[in-house]
Amino acid sequence: MKISYQYLKSYLGTNLSQKNLADVFTQVGFECEIDGSIIDFDITPNRGDVLSLMGLAREFYAFQNIRFTDNISKLKVSFAKDKKIINSIDSSGCSNYHLLLIKGLQSIKELDAKKKNFLKKAGIPLIHPLVDLGNYVMLEIGAPMHVFDLDKLNLPISVSFPRNNNINLEVIGGDQKKIQTSSLTICDKSGVQAIAGIIGGQKSSVSKYTSNIAIEAAFFKPEKIANQARLYGLATDASHRFERGIDPTIQKIALERYLLLLDRIACFRTSEGYVLENKLPVKKNISLNVERFNAFSGLALKEQEVIKILKNLGFLISPNNKTKNLKFSIPNYRFDVSIEEDLYEELLRSFGYDNIPAVKPKPGPRKKHFFSNTSSRIKSGLASSGFKELMHMPFVSHKIFNNLNPNSWKPAELKNPINENEPLLRGSLFGSLFSAVNLNVKKGHYSIKVFEFGNVFKKSKHAFEQKTHITGIIYNHEPIKSWNSKESHYDFYSLKADVLKILNMAGIQKITFKPNHASKIFNINAINIYHKSLKIGVLGEIDLLSTDKLIKKPAYGFELYPEAIIPESETWKLKPVSKFPVSSRDINILINRDIIYADVENSVLQGKIKFLKAFNLVNTFEGKEIPNGYLSMTVRFIFQSNSKSLLESDVSLSMKKVLIILQDQFKAKIRA
Repeated sequence: MKISYQYLKSYLGTNLSQKNLADVFTQVGFECEIDGSIIDFDITPNRGDVLSLMGLAREFYAFQNIRFTDNISKLKVSFAKDKKIINSIDSSGCSNYHLLLIKGLQSIKELDAKKKNFLKKAGIPLIHPLVDLGNYVMLEIGAPMHVFDLDKLNLPISVSFPRNNNINLEVIGGDQKKIQTSSLTICDKSGVQAIAGIIGGQKSSVSKYTSNIAIEAAFFKPEKIANQARLYGLATDASHRFERGIDPTIQKIALERYLLLLDRIACFRTSEGYVLENKLPVKKNISLNVERFNAFSGLALKEQEVIKILKNLGFLISPNNKTKNLKFSIPNYRFDVSIEEDLYEELLRSFGYDNIPAVKPKPGPRKKHFFSNTSSRIKSGLASSGFKELMHMPFVSHKIFNNLNPNSWKPAELKNPINENEPLLRGSLFGSLFSAVNLNVKKGHYSIKVFEFGNVFKKSKHAFEQKTHITGIIYNHEPIKSWNSKESHYDFYSLKADVLKILNMAGIQKITFKPNHASKIFNINAINIYHKSLKIGVLGEIDLLSTDKLIKKPAYGFELYPEAIIPESETWKLKPVSKFPVSSRDINILINRDIIYADVENSVLQGKIKFLKAFNLVNTFEGKEIPNGYLSMTVRFIFQSNSKSLLESDVSLSMKKVLIILQDQFKAKIRA
């Protein structure tokens, strides 16, 4: 909202400079930009009550610790109920509808130069003195108005929703609009004359020949006006205010103000006021506990100070309050206040955020564990392993949802999607990650490790399911070089090692794997991840068909389900590093080729070999010297003691126990 500085300064009766005045409004929560002689206010959508000079004045005086009093000059008008003038209003969309009929207009002059300049700087074009006057009152008081040519109306007026979409209206400006059934309309006997709260019809608009007018001032409910202007490709000053909510009690005052100002620029014979209204819903009082507010804010306001601040903003304290809590009534124009915390915000705004003293935080108890949950530990492990975390909007198209999720999954569909092409909530995090990899490859990156932590959704029988996933992709097409080996490339086994390391870093042990044959995202090279017999994820090579051509070279990915992971009960303990040397032994064994190394590893670990620090598979070999159905497996064992240097006999005794386990459980033979 743009307001002339000079006009605002005069209206407020202040001598503050333009910069200082803008700073005051910024401090109370309304950011301002200075553009020459104009102050441009950025009013948040929940504060429609500030979209006027009167609304700004209320906030300005409250910040000065002064209560704003409305001393607007006006001509009193009696408003009667007459079905011949206003027949009916739909109570679901309109609470009150006022009409001021003025007949016998003559000698209509233009607005004075000061008001015309005020409207121009506010970005409102000058159309006709009768219309310009309505726009001026809207900016002054906050009540949008519409002026009809009374001779072009076939009274009575009705406010209603159309029964079908077969109605067309030529709006002011000459455009044809097809009226939607969701739009509240203003009708007379001949048909629709305006789209309520948005724009009037060309046929009933005023012209230089107009001598009799009907000025409309009404309260249209914000939820019924919201988004309606967009249906017609319109954005009017009236719709901007009605969508945010205007004072439902100010319509009579606005028309009386209009009549006074009209009397200064024209002569007229008669004026008559008519109204049809429904009772406004009674707003509940809000309780406020001063001690609780002070504990929350760090301030030390007294009860009377709290009452005065809120009273200056229009909140009145309820009488006969016998509890410790203060009870305040909500002004009719404040649609954004409903709970105690809203009053906290009002107090802090008026007190001044910059005036709140800085209080150093008190030291709290030391936490035993830095990471509070499994997800945090996994994310930390991913970050330390070189992964970058990404975040995306959770909306997807039907095509992406169907490409990435099982056929049995039903999507969670949005009632009011932001983008018509993405009306569903995602069922997988892979879709956005595929797009991210594609974008980075186009920018020349060939080594990409990214992950995303977020929720996925699907529809169940009678509700919606929401689960948390941690999903990652590795796209690595830069050869891994080492001084002692040839170039190697990232593969399935590299991925498996990475995921195991990350899970171990998160304190998740005893991981097992089983083949995966039912994923749309991975090809045949995929395995399910299990922890304590529960499936906690899946990893494998990405099926490039599932990426919809976004990824054209091999990529690897994983999907973890942190909510399914049962935390380990045992606590980790730090142990001192041994100062004694290590001893290593390699053995070559012949073993049935159907036996996997993981089984060998588990058996050795269960044997609890003395002094055994670590062991790993060095290589496997199959050739002419190896019998059919067997393979040669080379395993390296590392021994170390925390209390002494190991003797040859100590290592030999431990190796003998290892061999006994391998021979008894796997019928392994030492290869000569």
